Amino acid sequence: MKVLMVLNYYYPYISGVSEYARIIAEEMVAQGHEVRVVASNHAKLPQHEVIGGVQVTRTSVLCKISKGTISPSFITRARKMAKQADAVLLHLPMLESSVIAAGIDPSKLFVAYQCDVNLPRGLLNRFIVKVMDASNNRCLKRAHKIFVTSVDYAKHSRIAARYDHKLVEAGAPIKPLTRQQVDRPQGIKTIGFCGRIVEEKGIDVLLEAFHLLQQQRDDIRLLVGGDYQNVAGGSIYPQLQASIQEKHIENVTFLGRIAEEDMAEFYSSLDVLTLPSINSLEAFGMVQVEAMMCGVPVVASDLPGVRTIVQTTAMGCVCKRRDPQDLASCIADVLDHPDDYRKPRDFILSCYSTPKTTQTYLDIMNMQGQ
Repeated sequence: MKVLMVLNYYYPYISGVSEYARIIAEEMVAQGHEVRVVASNHAKLPQHEVIGGVQVTRTSVLCKISKGTISPSFITRARKMAKQADAVLLHLPMLESSVIAAGIDPSKLFVAYQCDVNLPRGLLNRFIVKVMDASNNRCLKRAHKIFVTSVDYAKHSRIAARYDHKLVEAGAPIKPLTRQQVDRPQGIKTIGFCGRIVEEKGIDVLLEAFHLLQQQRDDIRLLVGGDYQNVAGGSIYPQLQASIQEKHIENVTFLGRIAEEDMAEFYSSLDVLTLPSINSLEAFGMVQVEAMMCGVPVVASDLPGVRTIVQTTAMGCVCKRRDPQDLASCIADVLDHPDDYRKPRDFILSCYSTPKTTQTYLDIMNMQGQ
């Protein structure tokens, strides 16, 4: 089968959406399918290259607005390439989605609806959200099927909830990581975070929770992994550093972007991973499953979709969003009672895996038109 994937950002840009698309694309190639990707050229990358067997085409960017790119040729290229594909998969949210979808046969148009758009307050951002919602809504209306990471998230979505009859719960592709042997500081518990250093991740809430814990115990440190230099829409790293200095928070280390080959080692160095995200831009949180595969329990915020991983595996706690005190309490419980939250890796794989998610996509795409 010839599959075309369309999304604004693709590898080497790292985000939940771009990694989701990349892992599925490469798994489809491994299973013998031809996969092409069209994305915007956000960072002066090659216009054409092959990554992991996936043929990637990037279109020129005129400018960027907030987290989005403006690339007129992106629309025309996607619609042209769609004519040669058996199935077209758009990864939303995407400003151009309705225009691209209008030029594609609905019977072969599929959407991976990743999340609702949620931007900081402001007149411009409010306008952007309204335009994005309208475009995404028209695209979903035209699509044959809509893949979501969880029905829990979709039912709480401003957009996807309208199309219950089209929803397909696919989960998310997961890198099959394994726990590594690492040197760990004696007598110290390590709390971790991994993700882009942006507002919606709730890292400021995590810092406040960590500060509260430090007032009660002296055996903890915090490792924050994730890019804070090349982030669409801007990073909140300066604000976080200012807060650390103002409150005199100690034992916090920002690691920057962690190479893919080092992720298992990073997770294995932790006693607990946190995902304190605060809004609907976080729909699942693949890092949770990756950490669990390395034997690390998770504390995640009570967001639709995000909470389902801990609820399914029982390998961690769900905390109230935007609540540093509750986050601190949940972290402390996991640190003090680790055996209560340990689950076998095979059990995690039975719940979440890349082949399982990819097969869901392929099965539905092969049934197109039925």
